[in-house]
Amino acid sequence: MSLSTGTSVHTAPTASTWRAEQVVGSHLFKIEEYSTARNTEKGNFLESDTFNVGGYDWSIKYFPSGTMVAEDDHASIFICLKSPVDYVQAEITLEILVNQNGNMLSQGQLSAFATFKSITDTSDCGYSNFVRRSELESVLNDNSVGFKCSVCVSKVLPVESDFPLPVPPPIALQQISNLLETGIGADVTFEVNGHTFKAHKSILVARSKVFEAQFSGPCKEKTDTIIKIEDMEAVVFKELLHYIYSETIPAFSEMNDSEEKNNLAQHLLVAADRYDVERLRIICEDILYGSINKDNVVALLSIADMHNCINLKTACFKFLATPGIIPQLFESGKLKLIP
Repeated sequence: MSLSTGTSVHTAPTASTWRAEQVVGSHLFKIEEYSTARNTEKGNFLESDTFNVGGYDWSIKYFPSGTMVAEDDHASIFICLKSPVDYVQAEITLEILVNQNGNMLSQGQLSAFATFKSITDTSDCGYSNFVRRSELESVLNDNSVGFKCSVCVSKVLPVESDFPLPVPPPIALQQISNLLETGIGADVTFEVNGHTFKAHKSILVARSKVFEAQFSGPCKEKTDTIIKIEDMEAVVFKELLHYIYSETIPAFSEMNDSEEKNNLAQHLLVAADRYDVERLRIICEDILYGSINKDNVVALLSIADMHNCINLKTACFKFLATPGIIPQLFESGKLKLIP
């Protein structure tokens, strides 16, 4: 038996990374006039205000006379997850603070690692026998006590590619780019919002299927030496021509303001898609991919959807899945419900 020989096909290596992050926060629940609170019936609790850690809402429940299953002379305390979730892991630390000479001092703490599977399942974590009531009351100086809850939420981030969007390598166009600067042999002029740009039909046809159809197809404009473009900014068309001739975007290297650069990238992406300059479209998509924030995600999602930018669209949806982002966008008016 012999092994057949043939052509080997090699694909580019790929890689991805799993990451997790921890978000830490704390809340102090202070109870004044504790002598009144201690008379609360067994099984009843006092609850703190809601606080947010890691994008989830929490509260502290303190049972001065203990839960129904607590031992006699014991108070109980629990941290309650109030947000509807499928799965959350958190480390909970509960600490007693009492006032001694004007300073809140710790009288002991307990820690536990908890998994919250749903709001209707395991939504509380704490201790039925947290502290002996008699021992706690013996250290109170001003009839008040504080319970500090620290929450460390472990969040698994989406698996991401370790490589940027694939951008084909540039080609040598230095000599061709000189023709744009000198205008030698130009046979077409574009008028864009009061600005004129001389170009060469043969180069445009070679670099863009849209220009190929415009100058060489059935609807060719061979006799037209002046073409007006009214629905594009002059600076955008200028950079489009520069890229067609030289595979470079001069304006990007001159811009220090990232917002200004992102704005130009949005307009260039639209122009590149319009004239079917695929590599320029991918370059602009790659720039916008790394600039997504709550101020531009809605606009970028619209652009990605209109111009078939799959990677940018996926990144926008991933950003929108961040806890708390959607309510912020509705509050700011960037997202609105369609009646």
